[in-house]
Amino acid sequence: MPGTPALGDGQAQVTQGKETKTKVKGGDKSVRRALEEQYAKISDAQRWGDIAALRAVRTPDFTVTTANGQTWDLETSLSYSKSGFEQVDSTIAISNTIDSLTVNDDQAVAVVQQQWARVQKMKGKRRRVETSVIQTETWVNTADGWRLKHTGNSRPGVWVVDGKRVDPRRPYDPDAPPYDPGEGQPWKGSK
Repeated sequence: MPGTPALGDGQAQVTQGKETKTKVKGGDKSVRRALEEQYAKISDAQRWGDIAALRAVRTPDFTVTTANGQTWDLETSLSYSKSGFEQVDSTIAISNTIDSLTVNDDQAVAVVQQQWARVQKMKGKRRRVETSVIQTETWVNTADGWRLKHTGNSRPGVWVVDGKRVDPRRPYDPDAPPYDPGEGQPWKGSK
């Protein structure tokens, strides 16, 4: 994906026409294996827009703390995912990379980088969209295995639409100039 790091070790990856590949770095080996399976399920769910599969890997009391500080429950989160999936025509590639994993008994905290390249409808056109985010995910080991309990501390990475970098904090504007995160900074010099 242009503007984003190449996919490699430590990632759950789904690419059209290929099987899911998953690797996780760090943490307890048995937990790593279990999370590998869960991240593969999440990748497949996102690829196919499968809300039931997303629900199955989450706890009933799952929450998300959004970037603006709101707390969403499971149903609000799934509704948001469903709306997003309805805009997606096809997934090109998706990966979940665990940058760090801390395991404490029946709880695991993973700092995860997600990258998703897709074709989706935006501003009345089909566009190639590439997004990345780093977030902290808390997993708990239940009677049914490891389930995602909380997602938070989300920080957007590089976002690209039709080959042009965009500001992930602003609504998409096809007429906006390419986003330059350093614009106006002293190291950029004066214009």
